[in-house]
Amino acid sequence: MSRERMGEILERSRLAIRWGGILGLLCHPIYYVVWTLVLPQPYDNLFLRLSAALVCIPLIFQARWPRRFNRYLLIYWHACLIYVLPFVCTFLTIRNGFSTMWMMTEVMMIFILALCIDNPLLLIACLGIGVATSSVAAMLSSPSPIVLTAATQANLALLPVVVLCSMAFSHAVSKGRIFFEKNRALQALAGSIVHEMRNPLSQLKQVLDSIEETLAATHEAHRATMISPQDAASLNRHLAQGKMSIERGLRVIAMMLDEVGAKAIRPERFAYLGAAATTRKALDEYGFADDAERNKVRLLVREDFTFRVDETVYLFTLFNLIKNALHQMAAHPAATLTLTIERHAVSVRDTGAGVPPEVLPHVFSPFHTMGATSTAGKTGGTGGAVGSGGAGLGLAYCRRAMQAFGGGIECRSEPGQFTEFTLRFPPVPEREVAEYEREILDRAMPVFAGKRILIVDDDDHHRTRTRRVLAGLGALVSEATNGQTALAMLGDSESEPSDLVLLDVNMPVLDGYAVAEKIRANHAHPNQGVPIAGYTVEEGNVAQVRARRAGMDVVIGKSGGAMGLIVALEALFASGKRRRAYGGFDGLLGKSILVADDDAFSRQVAKAVLERGGARVLEAGHGQAVLACLQSDMAIDAIVIDMNMPGMGGVEATALIRARGDRYATTPIVALTSQSDMEAVRECIAVGMNDVLVKPVQAATLYASLMTHLARVHAPTAAGSPANATNDALATDEHELLDERHLDELVGLDMLDQTFLDGVAQLRALVAGIAHAAYAKEIEATHTALHRLLGVSGNIGAKALHAYGRRIYPPMVEGRWPPEADWIERLGALGACSADALDAYFASVAALRPQLLR
Repeated sequence: MSRERMGEILERSRLAIRWGGILGLLCHPIYYVVWTLVLPQPYDNLFLRLSAALVCIPLIFQARWPRRFNRYLLIYWHACLIYVLPFVCTFLTIRNGFSTMWMMTEVMMIFILALCIDNPLLLIACLGIGVATSSVAAMLSSPSPIVLTAATQANLALLPVVVLCSMAFSHAVSKGRIFFEKNRALQALAGSIVHEMRNPLSQLKQVLDSIEETLAATHEAHRATMISPQDAASLNRHLAQGKMSIERGLRVIAMMLDEVGAKAIRPERFAYLGAAATTRKALDEYGFADDAERNKVRLLVREDFTFRVDETVYLFTLFNLIKNALHQMAAHPAATLTLTIERHAVSVRDTGAGVPPEVLPHVFSPFHTMGATSTAGKTGGTGGAVGSGGAGLGLAYCRRAMQAFGGGIECRSEPGQFTEFTLRFPPVPEREVAEYEREILDRAMPVFAGKRILIVDDDDHHRTRTRRVLAGLGALVSEATNGQTALAMLGDSESEPSDLVLLDVNMPVLDGYAVAEKIRANHAHPNQGVPIAGYTVEEGNVAQVRARRAGMDVVIGKSGGAMGLIVALEALFASGKRRRAYGGFDGLLGKSILVADDDAFSRQVAKAVLERGGARVLEAGHGQAVLACLQSDMAIDAIVIDMNMPGMGGVEATALIRARGDRYATTPIVALTSQSDMEAVRECIAVGMNDVLVKPVQAATLYASLMTHLARVHAPTAAGSPANATNDALATDEHELLDERHLDELVGLDMLDQTFLDGVAQLRALVAGIAHAAYAKEIEATHTALHRLLGVSGNIGAKALHAYGRRIYPPMVEGRWPPEADWIERLGALGACSADALDAYFASVAALRPQLLR
């Protein structure tokens, strides 16, 4: 059993342990008096009774046990139970000749033990040990042999039934407790989400109010109609704060869901990072309520070090500790918060109210809520305050995160003085860091070799240092000291186009944002599509928003050092290569797509997404309008259609389109629907739709679906008869297992993550499920599983499997089995090969680009 699980059982059992100790201490002496003086029995034993009472005393005072002995409390508790209940009671029952009264005591003992132990197997183990040892002890200490009468044997025959009933009772208690705790966890989670989301949503409201004020000011009569540079900068800042608030809220929810679900923290996402830079990033990204709150926090770097962590999980941990401290500091205006980095540790210390001594041992316990008097006393929620809807998950998550990192977390506090949480990390050997950096450099050398990179920075020292790093990797580096010079160099049509521009965002003459805007705005510019990386010391979110609006591809913090720069630029080169291979944002360039939806807003959203991809978008409000567009012989390459529309919906319109005998019969049709049930999806596929997307649809998902189906429609087909063409296509699909273009696009969209691996596992399970259902002649179950397999295989890039699945699918829609005798074997073999190929593809990308999968 894991230490974490042992800790949960211990916290859950503490009350039972305490009261069990009290009852054991009192009952044995009392029963001794009763059985010897009030109702004398043939045999009792004072030493046995007193020893059973004495071993219970440490249980009563278990809260005062030294922390290092807490790990042994559960063992001591079960040892006490064995001695105090089955050993003592069975010993006395045997020595009293198995009388009816003592047999009733034995039965009562068994059920009391079942109340204390909610695991049937552990119950029978403790009972067996106690009964066996007491039987031996009783026989050895008895002056005469024990004789079992017929009545005694009859009483003993009932004991196995009592034991079985007690095990069932123990199991029922366990299930009831689990159900209760799950209910409690879900209720607490709901309360925590409500409580925790108040802060980011309140910040978002303030941001929107600020934007409203700025926009209103621009329409005043005495103001110009154009937004001034000052107002534009203000709007960008407010927008960045709003996005930060939303991201903060999403992180809070993700952390709570991870903790409730005990989601594993994956070691493969760990990276070697600098403690100072990563902690500074946490402060940059934390959603402080205002500048006054931010000014209460400072970072003190006494000794920087390298640790191996999942950056997102580490940020979550710090966010939780910072929010805890700031929450209680609100009642102490003079309080401050200091984050200190020193000797493989990061401490978070506030000068607030402190933690009461009785609360301190429980601050890391899950679902433990305390009084509202301290930082840790307000740790009931995910860093939230007790009494305000906390779920007791925040510090438990922090502890689990630090254990995953191989370190630990501890808390010290003096009431009225301070509270300090210390995160301790295992030392990372220098050779390990050196090996990691060498791997980065070895991997980066072929990527950077021969690349033409322009560095634009007015800081001579920083520019020279960056040039040395990139030139050392084999890049052909040129330099510019300001934006104007950079534009002149990039606009020279006689020089070779650049492969990358690294722009300092803050420069005299012309800053980096303006340079990027000018490059992107001029379609005749020879470097109009060049990858642009912003290099900055600005606050992260503000720089990200401004950079994205200016047309930069990525923003890199200067505090990340040489390794951070190399990794970020390598990722940019990789994503740029994939974008160019797939078509990038111009992947739908020249395509005409008809969007049909009765909701005007939904049409506008889809239109904006598709036009960004370079498509020409036509609109329709119902199915009849779709058919009218086709009747007018418009050039339409694909149709995106809502399933439910007034008059004629998407299903009816698709059925009529597929029945046509012209070129539109094979036009890719993607359904948009708010119905995610299987019947709705099955109906769409049955009439010939190529894909079904559930609203609200992510832009990347819609883009990927259209590109996949357009590529299949325009793929060259083998000459010959239709039957031969089908067979040839199948042979080709089996030879080319994966849809490389689709997989490249998933990587470019940063969608090759754990969800992808879950999809591969689901693919394997569905193939096995189809075979099982087919051999059992369950056509409905086979149909359902094959339908799901079509969706999974298409979305995950298993091209050959998807093609073969579509080939055998139509008969099943009509309730018939595929005509091929060996279709189950072929589907199984193709599924296994496809899953193996997808796993290999994921592993190759992970090895080449681990940071893309973080």
